[in-house]
Amino acid sequence: MIRILLINPGSTSSELAIFEDGAEVQGTRMIHAFAELTKYQRIVDQLPYRRALIKEQLRKWRIRKGSLSAVVARSPVSLNQIGLESGAYIVSQKMIDDVEAMMAKVEHASGLGCMLAKDIADDFSIPAFISYNRSAVLGPMARISGIPYIERYPVYHVENIEGIKLLAAQDLEKSVDEVNLIIAHLEGGMSIAAINGGQLVDVTSAFEEGPFTTERSGSVPVVALVELCFSARYGREQILKMLRGQGGMVAYLGCNRIGEVERRILDGDEKARFYLEAMCYQIAKDIGSMSTVLKGKLDAIVLTGKILESPHAIKWIEERCSFIAPVKCYPEQEALVIAAAVLKILRGDDIARRYE
Repeated sequence: MIRILLINPGSTSSELAIFEDGAEVQGTRMIHAFAELTKYQRIVDQLPYRRALIKEQLRKWRIRKGSLSAVVARSPVSLNQIGLESGAYIVSQKMIDDVEAMMAKVEHASGLGCMLAKDIADDFSIPAFISYNRSAVLGPMARISGIPYIERYPVYHVENIEGIKLLAAQDLEKSVDEVNLIIAHLEGGMSIAAINGGQLVDVTSAFEEGPFTTERSGSVPVVALVELCFSARYGREQILKMLRGQGGMVAYLGCNRIGEVERRILDGDEKARFYLEAMCYQIAKDIGSMSTVLKGKLDAIVLTGKILESPHAIKWIEERCSFIAPVKCYPEQEALVIAAAVLKILRGDDIARRYE
């Protein structure tokens, strides 16, 4: 039996799962409260905190040396910019060093994945991998920003969108190259993608476009942002934190979890209700925008991610978007996609790639 431990660090959580011959048999999502994360100046500083939580969870699961075949982590977002081919890569010290250097410019919790995987794998004397799926290349029109020397670059949730695309095609009883979809991955980071004939043709950048999220500002008025940058009131790092980490629901409600916002609404918190509905308003606007990319010809709008923790949010998005196409909800699929890449290697159906 091939037993793989998957580690998926996200902006507000760390997810763990055990896969046995490709099937998930155990899993958990450890939520990190905003108050806890603010103790750390940079995301990389969270490494000991998250490592300790993972090791404690493995102890609770009674996972011992000799019981695992490999550890795999989500790919660091920063690797999307260096043109690797898709596949599973052995985690090396060079990869860790490069990712840590990249995180000084592009901070994202996914960068912790390779570090955590290597640490845990060394404890168990087994190999550590990351599963990398190369982002789609946008067409010439989709890359235009409006400023010649700034190009739109797709930063999105590749693994989940690819997994959801296959699942939706199966449910629609179509081959994957026949489906037209809008897939909205909605949580701490949001990606709203237009899928045309099974291929991603446009997507909101999870780092700097789209709706505001639980902790990101999303698209903001550009001139006002420039004025804020040059106001001398805030430094570069403070501005970046406003955009990613301390924006969105964190800024409005002091909360970085959809489930918590939903609970507040059920308790009668009108402020929480207002801002969650405002977030859904923005999500619906971007879904509508992507429908024009597909010229209105689509089979379904698919919602996925932590947004599924809020029935209110699903209802508000459906109310604004169901006239475009049927709205479907699917749980995240990225864990299956990530684990499958390593399973193929351990079965001898693929080769492990080396990061050099």
